[in-house]
Amino acid sequence: MADYSEIKFGTHGGAVYEAARRWGVSPKAVLDFSANINPMGSPHGVVQALAREWAAIESYPDSSQFMAALSAKLEVSSESIVVGNGSTALIFAAVRAIRPRRALLLEPAFGEYHRALRAAGAQMDTFILQEHSGFVPDFDLLRRALQSKRYDMILLNNPHNPSGALCSVDDLLALADVAALGGAFLVIDEAFIDYAPEASTLPELAMRSNVVVLRSLTKFYAMPGLRIGYAVCHPELVAQLKEQIEAWPVSSIALSAAQAAIPDSSYEQHARRQNEIAREQFQAALSPLGIKVFPSAANFLLIKFAKRSGAELERWLEPHRVLIRRCDSFARLGDNFVRLAVRSQNDNMRLVELIGQWLAADNFK
Repeated sequence: MADYSEIKFGTHGGAVYEAARRWGVSPKAVLDFSANINPMGSPHGVVQALAREWAAIESYPDSSQFMAALSAKLEVSSESIVVGNGSTALIFAAVRAIRPRRALLLEPAFGEYHRALRAAGAQMDTFILQEHSGFVPDFDLLRRALQSKRYDMILLNNPHNPSGALCSVDDLLALADVAALGGAFLVIDEAFIDYAPEASTLPELAMRSNVVVLRSLTKFYAMPGLRIGYAVCHPELVAQLKEQIEAWPVSSIALSAAQAAIPDSSYEQHARRQNEIAREQFQAALSPLGIKVFPSAANFLLIKFAKRSGAELERWLEPHRVLIRRCDSFARLGDNFVRLAVRSQNDNMRLVELIGQWLAADNFK
């Protein structure tokens, strides 16, 4: 088993208010590349829904209308959906419900997977995603790993965080079959799948008895402060997950905002197209600086410096009020890896300019 003693798994991006207090500026003056939030902001209907819903805070939340809307959008039964206080809360709920004795975790990975498995007392084996393959799993090797040892759970995300690498639906369907033969549950975190909906395993895997698909409603729709996500799985698994979740896990305001967001297909199409254009321009501008940029299907880019560190860049960007996401808190990645959110073209080019200045300044020392 790998040594995780130096890894800070609770580390996340998006500390805008903390940085603003440290720098003595308004949060709006902070340029945040550390959190993968849609720079378009929330759909217009979300703002209207929040204004209408304010009066509902005197009543307990009712998720029935939201569940009906989500069921129609996903083309799955509402009995196969469970809503939670963000997809992270559902990661912990799924692990508690399944209670794996031994789990296989694909790394590097979102740190909350490790925290959830450790909290449940699960023994963890790791399947290493390789840099030379752009962090796309070798599914032949992965299937052999599942056949060579007994696992109760396999956990992965698609698109991959922090690289943005994308797995195919066919590979994931085949993996679900192999997992089922070995008696293992497959948990697929699709938190960023809205940027690549063609690679979603829904509705195909919705009724598999050994699969849980997790989704976030806060990143793509730019409302992370509202904390709402959902899991899709077999109704028997839904019942087990609900036993691990408190009553009324999501507020009326969050439910109303999410219900207003999910039918807005024009927003979704525009957001995906804008992100694709900005991401490609961002990557094209970073590469000539001698930085390795990994292919991504999401709204962030993983980059690697040959001789510099993320900590050095982070310190250098402080006076410029810019936040980045160092990747030394991801197992199997070092401090020469950095994850950058894709923001507007102007913001992205501003960061490219600053990184270029930082690299040039170092060359002249």
